[in-house]
Amino acid sequence: MYHYVKSKDEIYGLILQKRLEQIDERFYREAEMNLEGPVSIIVNELFGDTDDCRVFRSVYLYLVSQPENERIRPIIRDFYDYWLKLGSDWVRLGQKDGVIHPDLDPHQISSYILSYYVGLLVNSAYVTDDAIFRQEPIIGFVKKLLQP
Repeated sequence: MYHYVKSKDEIYGLILQKRLEQIDERFYREAEMNLEGPVSIIVNELFGDTDDCRVFRSVYLYLVSQPENERIRPIIRDFYDYWLKLGSDWVRLGQKDGVIHPDLDPHQISSYILSYYVGLLVNSAYVTDDAIFRQEPIIGFVKKLLQP
């Protein structure tokens, strides 16, 4: 295994990237030409109650809890950049389909939404009230940011 990767942290980074690839595939496979469906797919895949979601959250929290670690910092940076690229691509597609406001800068709005998601992921480790992680309010918030 270590012929292909240098450390377990790098394996964790690959797990995170693979999870985003799965979300991206589902997004393009199931997304309809409206805002509700695509946003729901992303939120459900990040904050759902499945083993894949729990593993993603655990690995992400493990990695981001070590900002001083020189080996982990580039893994998280690369993961963030990849996530931001996917988000920007999704916004551009929504703009092309007319379901996302055309004046929004895809990179900037994706950065804002990603910051919101990251905050929720971090809070999920500390907040015991599961009600704040219900998917409907998260979906509603993101839709309000994006709607034309």
